[in-house]
Amino acid sequence: MDSREKNRKFAQALGVKFPILSDEQKAVSREYGVLMPLLRLARRTTFVIGKGGVIQHIDSGGGAVDPSGALEVCALPQRK
Repeated sequence: MDSREKNRKFAQALGVKFPILSDEQKAVSREYGVLMPLLRLARRTTFVIGKGGVIQHIDSGGGAVDPSGALEVCALPQRK
């Protein structure tokens, strides 16, 4: 839900080359079931989505704060 610029800086700080979604309209958060309707905020969740559009890995809560799990999954050979 962060802005594109905020996500760009975050990715740059981590040294990652994959895209990080900016969901300012909250549409994706709603579709993925992580939007908290009363607060209009998303539960902190990291989805690693493969090239085929298949979710490869999900971290939520405290696990989503630390990007190392997602980075490890991204370093693995692509699964179908």
